[in-house]
Amino acid sequence: MRTKSKIRNTIKVLYAAFTVIITQVAVYAQQPTHYPGDNDPIPPTLVNILIYIGGPLLLFLAYYYFNKKEKKKREDRRKDEGTK
Repeated sequence: MRTKSKIRNTIKVLYAAFTVIITQVAVYAQQPTHYPGDNDPIPPTLVNILIYIGGPLLLFLAYYYFNKKEKKKREDRRKDEGTK
């Protein structure tokens, strides 16, 4: 009986050790190997201005325009349903 208990304990210890090793490998694999050295601001070139300022502004204006257009369509449908 003691040998079964020892074997089970040995298996549990080996399983725990194997799990810790695998976990450490997975955690180490996710760490970056290098960090960027300089954190300078983005240079104000024409392309950067168009991407970082013009792009979001264009998306906002397009959303506002289409939202306003849909709202007008809904109001027109409500008017048409109310007059019938």
